[in-house]
Amino acid sequence: MTLLFLMLSTDGDKAVERRALFGSVFFKVADTGAGDGTLGVTMGVANPTALIILFVLHVGFLAVARAMYRGLRQRREQLIKERSNA
Repeated sequence: MTLLFLMLSTDGDKAVERRALFGSVFFKVADTGAGDGTLGVTMGVANPTALIILFVLHVGFLAVARAMYRGLRQRREQLIKERSNA
């Protein structure tokens, strides 16, 4: 999705380099030098450190959310059991 945004944010026939996700992903448009006006396109990962950190944070958030959901579900079952016994 980020690369798609970078591709669509380029300006016409100019050589441009765009970076996203804290400089870890890039999209570059440059003249090929053939003299016929063709452009070369390059995209990729410039620095994987930010991507790794974002991935670890995302997995950590999902783990915390899942633990909270399990805890709330157990509490709900406990309350239903207490209410049915009363």
